[in-house]
Order: sequence, then structure tokens, then C-alpha cells
Amino acid sequence: MIDIADPNIFRHIREGDEAAFSRLFDGYYSSLCFFAHKYLGDMDLSRSLVQQVFVDLWVKREKTKIIYTVKSYLYQTVKNRCIDFLRKEKRTADIPESAEIQNQVPFRDLVEEAELNDRINQSINELPEKCREIFLLCRFEGLKYAEIAQKLNISVKTVEMQMGIALKKMRENLSDYQMVNLLIFVFSKKK
Repeated sequence: MIDIADPNIFRHIREGDEAAFSRLFDGYYSSLCFFAHKYLGDMDLSRSLVQQVFVDLWVKREKTKIIYTVKSYLYQTVKNRCIDFLRKEKRTADIPESAEIQNQVPFRDLVEEAELNDRINQSINELPEKCREIFLLCRFEGLKYAEIAQKLNISVKTVEMQMGIALKKMRENLSDYQMVNLLIFVFSKKK
């Protein structure tokens, strides 16, 4: 089985290995969508653009030359496609403020943020169903524990316990990231 970090993965794809291509797609699709969203400000558009990058990669796999790594190629290609799209649509006046700020942020930081966002979402999706529901209501809808308890017809103590479980599991899943980066990321999304 070929790992997406394997430096020879593109050689397998060039040879028509659909399984290698599928692993590459599964490994990078989500983080590339979040990365594109930083430029476009539209998740549906970001998904379409990233899907097209993968379609083009497969169709043109025999002609495509990847000088560095597949990962850097994918991120650079998505960045270029976003910029091309914005130019083509002549939306320079309508470029989201976040995209203008992103042009001042080093490319590597954007990639790391997109990957972290993807890891956080994966971690949230791995939570037990009730635990995930409570976590999302609290962190992303801004409901207080009492409001969640009332909405779900459960006790406040249950909400507290489930939030404790969620935070513990997420801390374990994201332990290799610095806690400071995680806090900055989570609180920057609440504005």
C-alpha cells in the first residue's frame, strides 16, 4: 500500500495507479478545500476548484512534471487556480478581506492552518454522536450549557460531562500541535 507521503506516489499515479490517486485525493482534499477557502471565501467554490485540480492532475498525469513534492505541487496549484479565478471573475474589488490579509501571510502558514483545520474537523467527526452534537452547539453555535441542556432535553451535568469528554479526546488527537496554535485557530474563527 502506497502512503501519500511516499516521494514516489506520483510515479505510481503517472503509471495509472488509481488506488494511489485515490489515496492522494483522500489525503489532501479536505485541507486543500480549506486552503482555497482562504482565498475565495466560498466553500462550495473551493470544493469545485480543488476537485478540478485533481481531475486535471489525473487527466494530464503523463505530461505533468512535479519538481518538488506532490504536496507542494497541489498547494501551489490550488493557490494559482484561486488567484486565476479571482482575476478572471474581475472580482478584485470584491476579494474577501480575509484573502487580502492572506496575501500578507507566508504561504507555509496558510498550508499549516489548512492542515490544522482539517485535523480539527477530523477530530470532531471522530467524537461519539451525542458528544459531537453538544460540542458543536457549544463551540460553533455559541450556546451556553443550560441552553444546550434545554434544547436536547438533558441535564446541565450531562452537557458538562460530554464537553469534558470532547475536549479530552480532541486534546489527545491534536496533542502533536502546539496548544497555543490551536487556541489561536479556534478563537480566530469566533469573530
